[in-house]
Amino acid sequence: MAEQLSDGRSDRGVRTHERIVLALFELIHEGNLQPRGEEIAEKAGVAVRTLFRHFDDMDGLFDTAQAFMSEQFEVDLVVPKIEGTLEERAFAYAKAQGDMYEEARNYLLFYIARAKTDDEANTLRSAHTQSQRLRLWSALPEVAAADPFVRHSVEAFYSFQMWDQLRFEQVLPIDACYQTVASATVKLLTSDA
Repeated sequence: MAEQLSDGRSDRGVRTHERIVLALFELIHEGNLQPRGEEIAEKAGVAVRTLFRHFDDMDGLFDTAQAFMSEQFEVDLVVPKIEGTLEERAFAYAKAQGDMYEEARNYLLFYIARAKTDDEANTLRSAHTQSQRLRLWSALPEVAAADPFVRHSVEAFYSFQMWDQLRFEQVLPIDACYQTVASATVKLLTSDA
């Protein structure tokens, strides 16, 4: 009987832990990039004291969330099947990247904002950029074979920073962002041809 009670408590503890992390993700998704413990506890339906029984402090909770996000981004970086002419592939890849950035924007902002130093922020961005680069080269092999200046420019076109610039600073509609990235890519890759 004691073993069953212990298992029940353990299972309940795991579920509570998961609810707290999911509440954090929901708040981030809603645009709250630095939620307070009280907000997370309320969203999870637990007392603040319970939140801090599961996590020593907010940094512990944020570190857990960041580790999960890091794993998830690697899993989600499957190269979409893209076929057709250069123009069709450039647009299809711009759409795939843009859709991913639209969905993950707040998580990426949270993830990068968690860096405590410039070096740490640059390391996070660099790791993300490297995985994005390999994904881009798989979808558009012309980029990997291009002149280094062209290659670096096209890689920048497909970056999260460029997407954020086009969507939220220049306030372009999503379809215009797809077209801007794809058109610039094609122009650069075919400028020497």
